[in-house]
Amino acid sequence: MILGNLSIRLRLTIWYTVVLMVILCILSLGTYFFIRNRLESIERGRLESSYTTVETVVRNSGGDISDIYHLGQESLFQLAREGRVVYQTLAWQEKLWSGTPKDERTDVSGSWQSPEDTLYWLKKGKEPVFGFEIIFAQDVTSTIENIQGLAVILMAGIPFALILAVLGGYFLAGRALSPVKAITRKAGEINAESLSERLPVQNPGDEIGRLASIFNDTLARLDSSFKHLRRFTSDASHELRTPLTSIRSVGEVALQGPMDRKSCQEAIGSMLEETERLTHLVDNLLTLARGDAGKVNLAPHPLDLSVLVGEVVEELRVLSEEKNQVLSTSFQSSVRVTADNSTLRQAVSNVLHNAIVYTPKGGHVEVHTAKTEDGKAIIDIIDDGPGIPESERTKVFERFYRVNGARSRKEGGVGLGLAIAQWAVEANAGAIAFLDREGPGALCRITLPAD
Repeated sequence: MILGNLSIRLRLTIWYTVVLMVILCILSLGTYFFIRNRLESIERGRLESSYTTVETVVRNSGGDISDIYHLGQESLFQLAREGRVVYQTLAWQEKLWSGTPKDERTDVSGSWQSPEDTLYWLKKGKEPVFGFEIIFAQDVTSTIENIQGLAVILMAGIPFALILAVLGGYFLAGRALSPVKAITRKAGEINAESLSERLPVQNPGDEIGRLASIFNDTLARLDSSFKHLRRFTSDASHELRTPLTSIRSVGEVALQGPMDRKSCQEAIGSMLEETERLTHLVDNLLTLARGDAGKVNLAPHPLDLSVLVGEVVEELRVLSEEKNQVLSTSFQSSVRVTADNSTLRQAVSNVLHNAIVYTPKGGHVEVHTAKTEDGKAIIDIIDDGPGIPESERTKVFERFYRVNGARSRKEGGVGLGLAIAQWAVEANAGAIAFLDREGPGALCRITLPAD
């Protein structure tokens, strides 16, 4: 809980320091015990070797201690028999003591510390053949001091290393987290009016860079959504205002003119037309809003696609006849899909209605259904109108979007028909797109999974 209130930089520094402290303690203890055991082993080996040499010389001399003189006076050893000293080197007399040592700390293999704080290791034993008692001493003061010095160095080095680790860890953590600081500062500056700005990405390959890239993708989607929302709100407001303005204008003109029966009927009729247009626009907006919210309850069930499309064609045939158009069909039998009848019918109706509206008088509209070899059911609606430029074939499915020129408000609706068609097709696991075709006009294909 305490660490949780600290910054990431401090937490990283603390964890780094703790881990390093554990590692240093383990390494220091391992180094100390290894070197100490190694040095002590060397000293004990030398002591054993020197003692064995003296014992061997005594045995080989047949008990004649005169041969001991050849070992020199620098060695520290003493010979005794029956409690009486028979020989000791000058170095023994000068550095240790004369006579037989009575210090209780000395045993078969012990140690003794002189008044001058010189430490000696002792090897005490008895030569079995001639009965000589041998005591050999070895000065290990420098070795023990080296071991103690090593311990001091290691103990003093750990705090010094930890101080460097804290400083270095804090610095390195700051360097590593500097992109986060830059991202945080930039993120605090971004608001609904500046969604086009992006977070800085210093290294796209590391974790922070990838996180910033994901946030930038999210900002891009939010920016796009906000732009679509603003445009949708603006277009919807404009489209709603148009019929309302018309209704108001008709009402004001009617009130200013003669209030006879014919004038009232004409005014009311015009108002009803605008009201119907307004109602249709609101219904379309509600359909899209329910679709976006996922509140449309679909009831998919097996359908004969050719029968459904044929019914839609017959419903809209009267519109094509008013424009003296030829509305031809070509339906493949047994093209079955599993879809929601209402939404799929609306999608086909909207696309076909657009084709009839934008096809000139005396033109030709074709409707085909078929099943492809890869198990797809398709509906092709072809007209010989002005067509759609390739650069705008995806934009026409956006809400309130109209192609400049031929497909204008004068000839078309408010630009929601194809948006609703796309939603309806995709809600039934399908796809809709305008494809290339030879000659003038447009080819819209609806693709659905076939049963």
